[in-house]
Amino acid sequence: MAIWPFAGRQEDLARLVRLAHDGAARGVVIAGPAGVGKSRLAAEVLRTFHSPAHAVIPIRATRAAGGIPYGALAGLLPPKAPDGLLNPLRWAADAVRGHAAGRLPVLAVDDAHLLDGASAAAVHHLVATGGALIVATLRTGETAPDGVTALWRDGRAARADVGPLSVDDIAAVLAAALGGRPDDATVRRLATASEGNALLLHELVAAARDAGRLRPVRGMWQLTGEPPLAPRLSELVGERVAGLSPEASAVLELTAFAEPIGLAMLTGLCPPEAVEEAERRGLVRLSPDGRRMTVRLGHPLYGEVARAACPPLRRRNRYAALAAALERGGTRRGDDLLRLTVWRLESGAAASPGPLISACRLAWSAHDYPLAIRLGRAAVAAGGGVDAALLLATVLDYAQYPDEAHAVLTEAEAAFGASGAGGNDPEAGGRGGLESGHAAVVTRLALARAGNLAWGMNRLREALELLDRTESAVADPAARRRIATRRLDLTAGAARPREALRLGTALLRDTPDGPGRTQTLKSQALALCYAGRTGEAIAMARQALADAGAWQDALPAMVSPLHSAWAMAALFAGDLASMEESVASMEAAVAAQRGWSLGEGSLALAKGQLATARGQVQTALGVLHDAAHHPTATTVGGCMGAYASAQALLGDASGAESTLEEALARNRATWTGFTRWVALTRVWIAAAYGETGAAVELALEFAEECRAAGLPGFEFVALHDAVRLGGAAHAAGRLAELPALHDGPRVTLARDHAAAVVAGDAEDLLAVATGFQDLGMILHAAEAAAQAAARLRRAGHTRAALAATTRAWSLAHRCEGARTPALRGLAAPDLTPRQLEVAQLAAQNFTNRDIADRLFLSVRTVANHLGAVYDRTGVNDRTALRQFFDLPGAAGRPAGR
Repeated sequence: MAIWPFAGRQEDLARLVRLAHDGAARGVVIAGPAGVGKSRLAAEVLRTFHSPAHAVIPIRATRAAGGIPYGALAGLLPPKAPDGLLNPLRWAADAVRGHAAGRLPVLAVDDAHLLDGASAAAVHHLVATGGALIVATLRTGETAPDGVTALWRDGRAARADVGPLSVDDIAAVLAAALGGRPDDATVRRLATASEGNALLLHELVAAARDAGRLRPVRGMWQLTGEPPLAPRLSELVGERVAGLSPEASAVLELTAFAEPIGLAMLTGLCPPEAVEEAERRGLVRLSPDGRRMTVRLGHPLYGEVARAACPPLRRRNRYAALAAALERGGTRRGDDLLRLTVWRLESGAAASPGPLISACRLAWSAHDYPLAIRLGRAAVAAGGGVDAALLLATVLDYAQYPDEAHAVLTEAEAAFGASGAGGNDPEAGGRGGLESGHAAVVTRLALARAGNLAWGMNRLREALELLDRTESAVADPAARRRIATRRLDLTAGAARPREALRLGTALLRDTPDGPGRTQTLKSQALALCYAGRTGEAIAMARQALADAGAWQDALPAMVSPLHSAWAMAALFAGDLASMEESVASMEAAVAAQRGWSLGEGSLALAKGQLATARGQVQTALGVLHDAAHHPTATTVGGCMGAYASAQALLGDASGAESTLEEALARNRATWTGFTRWVALTRVWIAAAYGETGAAVELALEFAEECRAAGLPGFEFVALHDAVRLGGAAHAAGRLAELPALHDGPRVTLARDHAAAVVAGDAEDLLAVATGFQDLGMILHAAEAAAQAAARLRRAGHTRAALAATTRAWSLAHRCEGARTPALRGLAAPDLTPRQLEVAQLAAQNFTNRDIADRLFLSVRTVANHLGAVYDRTGVNDRTALRQFFDLPGAAGRPAGR
């Protein structure tokens, strides 16, 4: 991996090549920060000058030669200047040009900012007089000689600034460098760690591979945890911090420990000139935050190196100084209490349980689970009692450490019972119920234990029995309402919408605004989704999320299930635009999370299901891969199940079956809607094995189960799967009834699809294909078009069949290799490369004359090619070709046959 293949940055490269060859200038100067990839882009631009007409002449500038006249050109000049030399500039320029041997020189100047003045003047002279072209790189933030800056200032060459690699660029670079595709989470982590810097990306990948943290898993490269801080990375950062004054080093360390830190606080701890020095060196950067200025690190790696190099005693002193400064200034901002508590903890100062509990809640509210767990444990150790234990257990459950949460609750229950409070025995309160204070604690313990049993230990029945026992032992209406809310939560999660809606309707009447009502709304939205009332479900979830300010501090983890209910309702409805909106909202909500595998998994599941619904099955695998292979998450089964579904759609039957069995083994809440998705996945695994009849039977059996359970969404999806697999005759009758029971256009199209197949009506099938295409469900559209083509062929309508086949192939081509039974017989249109080229231009509304001029053909030849295209694809005009290539209309370009 010493030298990576060039990948990504295609737009940047095209722009630079265009500027380098533009006759209006004499080349291009590529400017950007250190390590951004300027030299590699310059090398790719220079490849375009490898021709008999050009001679590429490398000029390498260095700091060592920067003080020597013509030092950068030393290798190109004669050993000795002629005696009596009057014009050294002209002599040097002619010597350089002599290396071109009569061809046009292209000066390849790397690090042009390091050129000595004389070399810079010679380079400028060559370019300005037309004696050479130039492709140069320049580091921004460095002082360059006048001969270099004059190149673009006087219009002799174009200056092009390039920025960091984009996320898409990083994905392409990693795939090329690793020889295989990285999953989406790996790309995001490396993009964040490198901030798009190509040099740092290279070193991070090398370090992660050497440490075994970046390795192939089921055909994709996966990064486990954060990239390690390898020696080479430390050296690279060390070069940037070399020569810092002790005061500026203190600025870097304090910022690393406190980021972000207010400028006023930092200048109270360090001299202002030290902050200026660190900023000038690019080690920190200032940014406005409301009415104050804050200081952040120039790059995340600077903080890692600074923290790793700081001795333990100095580290404690730094944290103590930060805590003292914050106390002096007052804890006025929302996160000041959290920061103060953490800094005291890091400094070794004793902490009382109250601030630790408050700080734990703040860290949980910020979705920083590692910090929340650490603070919760400290609160328990400091004597925080039941309050600290309940908070810690809750955070542990949401962080998907249910076994540890179980142990914490067991200790808390034992301590509560030993205190003489009556424990969790419902009979302890006698006929009148437990005393109010005791009842509150008993209720809180029971609620936490029930959640842990159901969601973490897969023991739903025991959880519900515990709630029943506790409810019979307490009389307080608020406590009983909280128990009913948890029962609703478990009932809705078990995909029992009839019972859940009955419970939820009563609770919504009696529950005041606040966190408890939000919990009820979340469960009610999920039950509405399962019941087919998707419009109401989406509206309810969106309303609860709009009011997040009233409940998020108390129930921060609720943002995930609310978004999940919204996304699933939109999926069943066939409203992929709403589903995309929910995914974007969820992504924003968990953007700053740390260690929240549950939230990350829910997001990945929604994104994966959205991609699958669109037919983007390879994209779905990339999105789901990291969450589906999480080493500890207890809800990983949901993502693994969706991953198996995408594998099955790609025709990987054995891989999908293996993944699904592992999903069942690992998922600890198998009583939820998860089992319904498993049943649907089994249908497509059978189809991938070629057992289409068995797949239809599985779909029909599952549909009947869902009908009995009052789950019209799962029912119509299963019945429509049967239609897609050739079992429409058995599904059409019930599908005709389901639009009355379920919202959205998807179920209506499923009904129409079944009716068209039963009637053998190809035109109706093509209309169904259009309907699914309009929804964005491209795989469904491709299958309907393929079924239409088959019927047209059987009816002897050859040209119409060819057109339908072409449309089906075009749609299927967008589905990233999906191989469902309806698509397996499709073949690509039999076009030659030249015919394909002509067809693509015609689809963009270029006239025959335009195409002829572009391809150096006669107009007659273009017309002949187009005629062959129309014959072989079955389409008749440019509008149909645009549909074939999935292009929008190109208004403004003249149309013509």
